[in-house]
Amino acid sequence: MSSNRPPDFRVRIPEELKEKIRASAEEYNRSMGADIVARLEASFAAEESPPEPIRVGLDDDFLKDAGLTREQFGAFVRKSFSDSLKDDKGSE
Repeated sequence: MSSNRPPDFRVRIPEELKEKIRASAEEYNRSMGADIVARLEASFAAEESPPEPIRVGLDDDFLKDAGLTREQFGAFVRKSFSDSLKDDKGSE
């Protein structure tokens, strides 16, 4: 066995997940093992560098017309987003 080859790692996975990996490997023209490694590496990379927050430019006239300060508007958006996440979890 070549010393450059990574060690084997066996894992049991549901048949449905195996089929998804097979389809993805075929789509990206790589082996199932290479597809699994690529997906794991991508998931760890995503954890290490979270996406930048979405910035929305609001001018002061918008806030003035709405009768809100920037802090009040920010609190409203955070609460609305939090509430929508709670709603989504309840519908599963």
